[in-house]
Amino acid sequence: MFLAQSGSLLQQIVFPIFLIWFVGLTLVLIRNDIEIIWKIATFFVFVFYFFQFFPELKEAYERLSKSYPSEILSWLYGIPRAIYFFLLFLWPIAVIRMYYTASPVLANMTARTLVAATLAYWIFFLVYHQFTGQIDEFFKTKFIEWITIVPTGK
Repeated sequence: MFLAQSGSLLQQIVFPIFLIWFVGLTLVLIRNDIEIIWKIATFFVFVFYFFQFFPELKEAYERLSKSYPSEILSWLYGIPRAIYFFLLFLWPIAVIRMYYTASPVLANMTARTLVAATLAYWIFFLVYHQFTGQIDEFFKTKFIEWITIVPTGK
């Protein structure tokens, strides 16, 4: 069951993840103080993952072009789930990193940042859980109306 959920989560958020990644890669490529070897390496890592997930990206793009309001709504529901799994994997790595870091400032900053991010996530989760009906109703009606482009008859 977990793998089925992960597969659907991946299909649900693969397009916005690659979109954010592409924007970040573009910013890295135009930055002057990063060595060219690291720019090339980051570009090739992006290309590798792009081809690895090309079928999912193509399917996501087709869903987006057929019905973009429902696809964007799917992203809004999928990204918090992905953040949950991201925090689940990040915490153990960060705790080990905090132990082995030579800088107490970096260790404290890492702990402070992760605790703040986790608390913000859980507050968001509790608010959503408390007002699920109202939030879902807003997204399925008002939000969809707001992002829907109505063609004009010219």
